[in-house]
Amino acid sequence: MSVDVATLSKLRWRCRRGMRELDSAMRAYLDNHYQSASDEERALFVELQEMQDPELFRLISGKAREARYQHIIDKMSDAMAGRS
Repeated sequence: MSVDVATLSKLRWRCRRGMRELDSAMRAYLDNHYQSASDEERALFVELQEMQDPELFRLISGKAREARYQHIIDKMSDAMAGRS
């Protein structure tokens, strides 16, 4: 399930958010988990990238939960903590 360089570049650019915490979380997932993810998980990550920053921050910070994204959020947390 390799991903072409152009797709990764586009995704990496979309990881650039208005908040350092979001940038770090999104890049952590992209760098450590995206390439080995299922097609479904990749699609969910793209959905996360399409969210507005306040909504995404609530999910990543644990202030809100949405079951379908939780697996990705957990992977982001693990990657940022060096547990990937």
